[in-house]
Amino acid sequence: MAKAGLPGREQILKRMWKLANTGVGDAVRLACFPEEQWGTLENLELDALTEFKRGANGVIELKFSDRGRLLERLLDACDHSGEEQVDRFLRAMEEKGE
Repeated sequence: MAKAGLPGREQILKRMWKLANTGVGDAVRLACFPEEQWGTLENLELDALTEFKRGANGVIELKFSDRGRLLERLLDACDHSGEEQVDRFLRAMEEKGE
């Protein structure tokens, strides 16, 4: 059984699915448009954004979660071996918390 605070298998799978399908429009808005056009930061969906760099020369670099890898992991989780991997991961997290 998972400890309080640790996500369950279904929560992890739902989160992975959401990340694999998250749009990048808000990250582009953050990088390319003036602050007045962002709206509030709380309303921006930036879950897939893993890295944001703005160089001194004005170059902007955005990195996002690897959708292909997320979908691959989800596919693995749909078969029995993927389920075992998620269970092993959760057990390892529980052991670290003890």
